[in-house]
Amino acid sequence: MSRAFFQRFHQRSSAPASPITGWLEKDSHQLLQTANKYLELEKKLQSCLPTGLKLCKVAHIDRQQLTIAVPSAAHATKLRQLVPSLLQQLQSHGQFNQIHVQIQSVFFTEDLSLGRVQQGGRGIDETGLEAFTELKQSLEPGPIATAIQKLLARHQKEKG
Repeated sequence: MSRAFFQRFHQRSSAPASPITGWLEKDSHQLLQTANKYLELEKKLQSCLPTGLKLCKVAHIDRQQLTIAVPSAAHATKLRQLVPSLLQQLQSHGQFNQIHVQIQSVFFTEDLSLGRVQQGGRGIDETGLEAFTELKQSLEPGPIATAIQKLLARHQKEKG
């Protein structure tokens, strides 16, 4: 986001805080308009992007700058290559003169419940276990040998 965006909110108001429901009742039409603008622009963006970049999302619109959130650096690199053609294709949705690409992996991860640990992969196959066993035998006693022993014990228990 631009520096100007944050400068607008750096001063605190002396007015007492109001509940969000009051704000929604007062400005619900404007909120709905903004949400529809973002959704329409995101739909147009999706139609302009190649298949591998369909994950990208509209993150922010600030005057003539559009910020697009991407899940990884690889997506960001590819999208930056497409910026000139995207600017031409998105002219019908506003006068954008700049597209900013921002890596926001948090937008693209699953919402895991608290306390649950996500286990990756299918574990270590037999060839991998044999390689770790061979490596452990060639190491002198120490922290690495201990770590490999724990790894082997855990994965052999899962297999058996």
